[in-house]
Amino acid sequence: MYRSLKEVTLSETPLFTTAEAKDFLKVDTTADDTLIDNLIKAATESCQIYTNQYFLNTIVEQYSDNWSEVYTLYKSPVLSITHIKYYDTNDTEQTWDDTNYILDDVSKPARIGLAVDATLPDLADRINAVHVKYTVGYGTASSDVPDGIKQAVLLTLGNWYENRQTVITGRTATELPLSSQYLLDQYKIQVC
Repeated sequence: MYRSLKEVTLSETPLFTTAEAKDFLKVDTTADDTLIDNLIKAATESCQIYTNQYFLNTIVEQYSDNWSEVYTLYKSPVLSITHIKYYDTNDTEQTWDDTNYILDDVSKPARIGLAVDATLPDLADRINAVHVKYTVGYGTASSDVPDGIKQAVLLTLGNWYENRQTVITGRTATELPLSSQYLLDQYKIQVC
C-alpha cells in the first residue's frame, strides 16, 4: 500500500500574531520578534503533525496507486473535496464525477464512499493512479480554531522560547511538552 500527500495551498495566516505571542510570553522588547515569528510557525507545524490536522484552511492533494487507498483521507478536518482524478486504462487522466462519491466528514479520519449505484472506474496500472484534492482546516482565522489547540501551540511556543538549546539534560528541547500533548490528544486523528 502506498499513499502520499502534497500541500497545494498553505494558509498564509499565522495562528498567532507576533503581539499575541509576545503577550503570552511576557516579552516587551522587539529584539526577539523574528525568533518568535519562527517559533509560532514551528510550534503550529509540530502540533499539526502531531494531530494529523491542518488548523487553518489548507488545500492538499492525496495520491494513491489504487481506489482502496483513497477511502480514508490523511488530514482533517475535511471541509470539501475539490475533485477526484484518476488515470483510466488508456492512461488518460479523467475527473470522476462528484455524483459517484460521498464525503463522510463526520468520521475521524474523513472517508470517501461510493454513492448508491455508483461503481469504481478501472485504473491504469501505474503509480499515483488516483488523486484527491481537498480542503482541510477549521476556517480562515485563528478564532475558528478550537481553544485547546491554540493553547497547546502557545505552550509549545513558550517551552521552545525558554529552552532554546538543542540539548537539555533529561529531555529533548524540540519535543512537544506533555501539557501540549495532553491538550492535543483530544484532537489527534489516527490514520492507518
